[in-house]
Amino acid sequence: MSMHVSVVSVEGDRREEVSGLFEKLNYTILESFTVDTSEKADQELAWSPDRNRVAKLVYVENGFTHIVDPELVLMSDDIWIEVSARWQCRIVGWVCEGASGSYGLVVFDSGKRIRNVFRVDREVVTDEGEPLAEEQGLDWAGAFEDDVLEIVDRLGTGFDLDVNRSYVVYHLDESKMA
Repeated sequence: MSMHVSVVSVEGDRREEVSGLFEKLNYTILESFTVDTSEKADQELAWSPDRNRVAKLVYVENGFTHIVDPELVLMSDDIWIEVSARWQCRIVGWVCEGASGSYGLVVFDSGKRIRNVFRVDREVVTDEGEPLAEEQGLDWAGAFEDDVLEIVDRLGTGFDLDVNRSYVVYHLDESKMA
């Protein structure tokens, strides 16, 4: 089974700032709470009682705060330019959506988008910025989830939802979003 997930990884422990980020992105926070197993985290990611209410997970690992986004919308928002400038940090966003063959990577550093590449159904539709050293040898037209996850590992952010750890679950209302 192919993946359907997007993650934005912000350098540093930014758990205290995530609520403000969600509000700036026009989400209304309905509730937030902590779970401590991957099984519970996975169950919470599926929470969506109607089309306007969604769940997102936040956890810290490898020196990054990871925001898991099953709606696949966060990584493409320009807010990350501002956030990376204000916090003088690196932000890595990526998406794997196997059903449509959509895979992508965006990297921000200190207020600049330094890389933005996205492919859909074996066609590269966005290719901005110089390829990163971590992408060496990858033809994005043929990229698959294993390739994206390998790049994420090379960038130092990593991704693993099969680990029991502290996950902050956000139940959000997105009805105010455009």
